[in-house]
Amino acid sequence: MRRDVRAAIEGGAGFAGITVLVSWAQSVDAETLPVLGVFTPRERSRKASSTDVLRDTDVAVQLRRAGGDELEDLLDDDSALIEALVLPVLAAHGAGDHQLELTDIEISGEGARRIGKLNMTFRAARFTSEGSPE
Repeated sequence: MRRDVRAAIEGGAGFAGITVLVSWAQSVDAETLPVLGVFTPRERSRKASSTDVLRDTDVAVQLRRAGGDELEDLLDDDSALIEALVLPVLAAHGAGDHQLELTDIEISGEGARRIGKLNMTFRAARFTSEGSPE
């Protein structure tokens, strides 16, 4: 699921040429921006029947970019594009509930060299056979 979400965003209009990280273990310098990562930091599971498991997976999309006074508006536009690209991918991964749960924007710095962070958390719920998380 994570790879499919990453591929959908990489192929989406507005994100051509963006640096996409598979893991955010390293720090990112300002010259590398814009940069994007897709992660699945948490999954909750519970039995739905004697043979099925309901899995709720958090899918986090993080985008960092530099900008000026228009940075917050640019991140709002990025958010709308990402939501439109991610939700169909999550829907294709199961018959459960799929939705954007949280969007958070943080701006740091002043003047012409501001750094914006867009964090989006989606929830993907799906049913799987017990013992088969995919």
